[in-house]
Amino acid sequence: MKRTTAGILTMAMVALSGCDQAVPGGPGVTSPAQKPPAYGEADRTFNLTVPRMSTTIHQGETKEVLIGIERGKNFEEDVTLEFADGPKGVALGSANPIILHGNTEAKVTLKATDDASLGDFTVKVTGHPTKGGDATNEFKVTVAKK
Repeated sequence: MKRTTAGILTMAMVALSGCDQAVPGGPGVTSPAQKPPAYGEADRTFNLTVPRMSTTIHQGETKEVLIGIERGKNFEEDVTLEFADGPKGVALGSANPIILHGNTEAKVTLKATDDASLGDFTVKVTGHPTKGGDATNEFKVTVAKK
């Protein structure tokens, strides 16, 4: 029974962790291949967090998505968010949202037109700090029929 429980817990952790496409940013990043610490963020770096599950939006609908930030020690910069590779007919409510140095997330509003392209899409988000390199991550958006 203990082995079964341990096996189920292990599979659940693997499923929840998913494929991590995050690339850290900030002045503490020395190279794109820098190995992150085993736990937390490296000094003077940050990572963007995105929804783990696909965000479903229907044609003609508006939906909020939370983009979070995990700050490493000594990283106090504001981070401007930029989005690329979105589905046709889905726009952001604000051009470039900002995660201010005291905040842990930004609310981003997605607006789908009545004729937005249907299907599953990957949206790339880039976080540009006031100092240092950019961080990137991706999240899934599903556009469904009205």
